[in-house]
Amino acid sequence: MVTMKKIIITILLMITFVLAFSAEHAEDIEPHGFKAKLEGKINSINVSNEMKVFVISMIPIFELRGAIPIGLIRYKLPLWKVFPIAIAGNMIPIFFILLFFDLITKLFFKVSMLKKLLEAIFERTRKKGALIEKYEELGLMLFVAIPLPITGAWTGSLAAYLFGLSFWKSTLFIFLGVVTAAIIVSILSLMGWCGAIIALSALIILIISSIIKSKIKGI
Repeated sequence: MVTMKKIIITILLMITFVLAFSAEHAEDIEPHGFKAKLEGKINSINVSNEMKVFVISMIPIFELRGAIPIGLIRYKLPLWKVFPIAIAGNMIPIFFILLFFDLITKLFFKVSMLKKLLEAIFERTRKKGALIEKYEELGLMLFVAIPLPITGAWTGSLAAYLFGLSFWKSTLFIFLGVVTAAIIVSILSLMGWCGAIIALSALIILIISSIIKSKIKGI
């Protein structure tokens, strides 16, 4: 049976890899699809390609795992530019989450609908953050370092807040995780379609493993 979680993972997988690794072959893709619309909006912004990479890396879901391939393949920017720009863009929202999320939580909890929404996000994040809960800062670094749609600096910083990890330690280990993820994504991006196949295979294995584990628990 297909669950909502599997559907979401599949959608995120498609968005990430279609945007990232098929950018070089855009002429072969339906021009009215999601990818073309999103790229059209990004390209319509009158800023440098470096700034576009920076902005993309700040967006949840995409983060640097989407920004680096687009910067290298679509915008033809050199790695020495894309690498630090994507890391900087990915890290900026993290400071605000770690610093001000407590205040945001208090404000949201005053509104019933927002409170329910936030509690749902918290519950989902806690389920994902088993690695962080067990190994704390080291687990946080590993969680962020794996460049998958269900992981990343945004989710990692929220998990760090929920598990009560210290600000400076969380910032340091998230940064180390972001740098590691940037190295992995850069290597895969430079490998072109071979890198896409490797990453896609890893995701498929992860999804199959998750399905098997859920079935075993249900027995």
